[in-house]
Amino acid sequence: MEPRGRLGRRSLLGRTGAVAGAVSGAGLGFVPGLASVAGAQGSGKTITVGMSQEPPTLGYSLGNAYVISIVKAAIGNEPTLTRRNDLNDWVPWLAETVPTLENGGARYVGDGADKRLQVTFTLRKDVKWSDGKAVTAADVKFAWELIMNPDYSVPDRSTQQKLATVETPDDYTVIANFMSENEAKEAAAKGRGGLPAKAYADFATQSGPVLDPGYYKAYLPAFPKHVLQPLLEKVGAAELPKQDIMRKPLGIGPYKVTEWAEGQFIVLAAVPTFFLGAPRTPNLIVKIVTDTNAILAQLATSELDVVTEDALSEFSAPELDKMANQRLIRAYYTPGATWEHIDLNLDNEHLGILNVRKAIAHAINRQQLVDKVLNGKTKVIHSWAPEWRWDFSPEVPKYDFNPEKAKALLKEAGYAPGADGIMAKGGKKLSIKYGTTAGNQARLLVTQLVQADLKAVGIEANLDYVPSSEWFAAGDNPGPLWGRTFEMGEYAWVGGDDALGAKNLYSTGGIPAKDNAYVGQNFPGFKDARNDELLAESENTLDQARRVEVYAEQQKIWAEAVPVITLYARANVTATKRSLQNFRPTPTNTPPTWNCYDWYLAD
Repeated sequence: MEPRGRLGRRSLLGRTGAVAGAVSGAGLGFVPGLASVAGAQGSGKTITVGMSQEPPTLGYSLGNAYVISIVKAAIGNEPTLTRRNDLNDWVPWLAETVPTLENGGARYVGDGADKRLQVTFTLRKDVKWSDGKAVTAADVKFAWELIMNPDYSVPDRSTQQKLATVETPDDYTVIANFMSENEAKEAAAKGRGGLPAKAYADFATQSGPVLDPGYYKAYLPAFPKHVLQPLLEKVGAAELPKQDIMRKPLGIGPYKVTEWAEGQFIVLAAVPTFFLGAPRTPNLIVKIVTDTNAILAQLATSELDVVTEDALSEFSAPELDKMANQRLIRAYYTPGATWEHIDLNLDNEHLGILNVRKAIAHAINRQQLVDKVLNGKTKVIHSWAPEWRWDFSPEVPKYDFNPEKAKALLKEAGYAPGADGIMAKGGKKLSIKYGTTAGNQARLLVTQLVQADLKAVGIEANLDYVPSSEWFAAGDNPGPLWGRTFEMGEYAWVGGDDALGAKNLYSTGGIPAKDNAYVGQNFPGFKDARNDELLAESENTLDQARRVEVYAEQQKIWAEAVPVITLYARANVTATKRSLQNFRPTPTNTPPTWNCYDWYLAD
């Protein structure tokens, strides 16, 4: 899977017992220890979901791979107060209503530099954890405190940092108090809640109360305090992510994890006490099939009932359309906010040179990638915002396919071709490691085409295919992205309905490093003072018109600096067996399992 561009799309805790009769690349077969589940297949009692990448973890707010969210949506182990549905509407989830300034759920309190935004959530009273314990306001406050614990290795806490306190006046009321101007400046000077002052550097010049355009959204999850608090006291926050509960977490969702065979499958059993009613299907099996051809073959033979978007792309359209025409499956191409790109590590001696980055941008024939690999079903992009979304700027700088211009830029930067045709400067060849995830056939072809394009202008790209669990590993033992050991790195961001979270992806404060516990997702290491100012402003105003202006300027700065090579937009491509009912794919990073409790196989 891909990181959730926010939140995106991404630490492997490799601890689970091996199961005899393991799943093969060809099919699930019979697995001893899963007799009841295997016996139910084909009877409508089990739905098998195919994914191409294994979740690195299912821990509470741990990891940022998109595939994590696919499973978490089914088990509900970090339920949020509100959530987004397939129509991009924000609706109540743990909360009874979505609080807004208009309905009085949010309001300003205090005066002057002590003025703050206060948001009140009233919780439902019928929600229980899968062990039968009621979900209360204490679980929400505990989750916020754990996320804010500097020893707990979450990939991002930038939105939770905006809160000064979380109050729980009773078991079913949560009051989120955003920082006032005075509190924000004090945090920037002294730190707050165990986090150092540098974590609050963006607030040093705060003017007015700290705001967030998504104040009504899902920034406050609930964690089962009655289970995690004793464990936290026993092992500490740093060790908590390594505990077994992060493989079989307690949740409020329609399903719970009963078995996880590493690299093979995760078995989910229905929770009869789910607050929206018992799920229609008793069991889900999340099956890990890393090879795209195997995914398609198993879809054709009905070994898979659902295939999620991490496993499919427009590359598979001919096969999917053929199966759909044969009435074997339904194929869905949902215009989305996912985009494929190549991060450039600006700490690299070559990639730190702007002309080199611009040369790479001009050298790649992105339209060829769309036509040859994705069957012309998508578009070349020039920024991080999808064209259909409100924050897209058509004025962003564009880099056309122009090999001669690429060569000229390299010459201006002091490079000259060697005897082998590869550019060199100061005796060092322009040779770069080009990494991406293993097992993705579309990405395999894209990287080979990009490699050839770069070679044509004298840049050597050495292809490196890395297992997704390693590529997206976060936490104390980060992979190439979070550890920033990559040079060129291709993957996709899975976006939402808003650019919230962009600061975590593109600002100086979002650069992950050992001294900030690898928090943030600005993997290229892009730094620009004006860019930082704009991103801070974009997330500290409720004026939507001003946000449009801010993002237009920021996208121009970002595109001119070329820390990332934008490739193409991606549809959310999913597929199901024709008999699967109530499958409602989404255009954003809301996973397709968001309503899996309503799925069933018709006779």
